[in-house]
Amino acid sequence: MENSRKIVEKIIQEKGKTKNKVIPILQAIQHEFNYLPQEALEYVCENTEISPAQIYGISTFYSQFRHKPVGEHIIKVCVGTACHVKGAMRVYDAFKRELKIAENEDTDAEKLFTLDKVACLGCCTIAPVIQIDNTTYGHVETDGIANILADFLSAKNNPKAKRIANFDSVANSQGEVRVGLGSCCVASGSQDVKNELERTLFENKISVDVKQVGCVGICNQVPLLEVHKQGELPVFYSKIKPEEVNQIIRKHFKSKNLFHRFKSNFFSFLEEKIVQDLPKSVRRYASNKRDTPVSEFLDGQINIATEYRGEISPTNLEEYRRLGGFKAFEKCLNEYSSEQIIEIIDNSGLRGRGGGGFPTGTKWKIVKNINSDTKYIICNGDEGDPGAFMDVDCSFCSWCNQRSFLY
Repeated sequence: MENSRKIVEKIIQEKGKTKNKVIPILQAIQHEFNYLPQEALEYVCENTEISPAQIYGISTFYSQFRHKPVGEHIIKVCVGTACHVKGAMRVYDAFKRELKIAENEDTDAEKLFTLDKVACLGCCTIAPVIQIDNTTYGHVETDGIANILADFLSAKNNPKAKRIANFDSVANSQGEVRVGLGSCCVASGSQDVKNELERTLFENKISVDVKQVGCVGICNQVPLLEVHKQGELPVFYSKIKPEEVNQIIRKHFKSKNLFHRFKSNFFSFLEEKIVQDLPKSVRRYASNKRDTPVSEFLDGQINIATEYRGEISPTNLEEYRRLGGFKAFEKCLNEYSSEQIIEIIDNSGLRGRGGGGFPTGTKWKIVKNINSDTKYIICNGDEGDPGAFMDVDCSFCSWCNQRSFLY
């Protein structure tokens, strides 16, 4: 209890004691304890301006807050539009049956799993989707619930090796392999493919740059590997499985060490003899080929907000600047007045991407004309509109290239 008080006291010091800090304080407490302990709430009331009525009203109004202890792991079942029409509630009911969760309860008797419904997990193309802690599973079927739980617990008890080495800038690199790690990519197994890719390169002493990119723009073909070599056209491999990575790498790159090259070729020969009759899921497409699933979907697209999707690393600020990032922002700061900026946006016809399609220029005029020292920008990432998966996608892909708003 004493330790809990110290945690809550630290939260109050960080968030503040005024009434308007009630939600941040409750969020922080739940983040620490996974629910809202009664003792913690009483301590907040005793040491801030926040009343018990405020805490009770807000914490019972918002479904995100919990007043009962939860299990060790949280299972989130997406019940957004795409998942709902694909049978999300049947998946939810199947989890309740498998975990033997009683009526009006959300946690199993062993306190191992807590079952929850969420509005959207940002993986509409592989609906129905569930997430256990930070692990996402797509195309979930009701008869596969036991296998999902077993897979999660197996991975938890035998964690896979993390990144073996940093390949972002490899000396004497033979080329570059890009792997998308957007939300749908990860849910389809791209992280496992990336781990196997790095392990293969490390063990065979092959010098290749591994580049993590955001959304590749074609979710139904992920996991997707894109191989780039000097003087050669890029090659795409779709629906990759970790066990297929080794073969792909050997096809395009060679170890410069004779011993490792011999070892790799020897084991490759044995592997091909053993698994030659097994079906392969991998599909190979050259970038200049037409009538392929990749070209049919991507050719002809004009990417604006996602201009460099599948190419830019979302966390590489220098690369973003090199590709023209912040040019519009610099222009706004150095060349235009507020009125000129709003006029450009107004004349562009830019509108909100939600159902209302509210004119952006009008919105900015309203904000500018409000007389206040403090103004707030709220980013709405909700995916509530039927079939309108765009907010999370734009947030995860890459930073929006701001040039598109001025040219």
